[in-house]
Amino acid sequence: MMFRSKSWFVFFLFMATGAIVGGLLGDAMLSSQAFGTGTSFLVQKYQVLNIQPVAVDFYVMKLTIGFAFTPNLVAILGMVIALLLFNRI
Repeated sequence: MMFRSKSWFVFFLFMATGAIVGGLLGDAMLSSQAFGTGTSFLVQKYQVLNIQPVAVDFYVMKLTIGFAFTPNLVAILGMVIALLLFNRI
């Protein structure tokens, strides 16, 4: 089992880091057009999860909560690499 001695926090930290680094690499590839016309395929965003924002007004403060997860293929690749690295440590 992969979570026997490792914590869930470290797992989510690895996955988030992989997604962020992959997303940044995808944006860098888009600006440089490193793969020519294939770059647009790699950096196209896919909507996986979208929870519309909900606003709650407490008359003293207003709280708005929402969540959207729209990775591109390079970010997903970064998450896969992060998962492989997580399993190796």
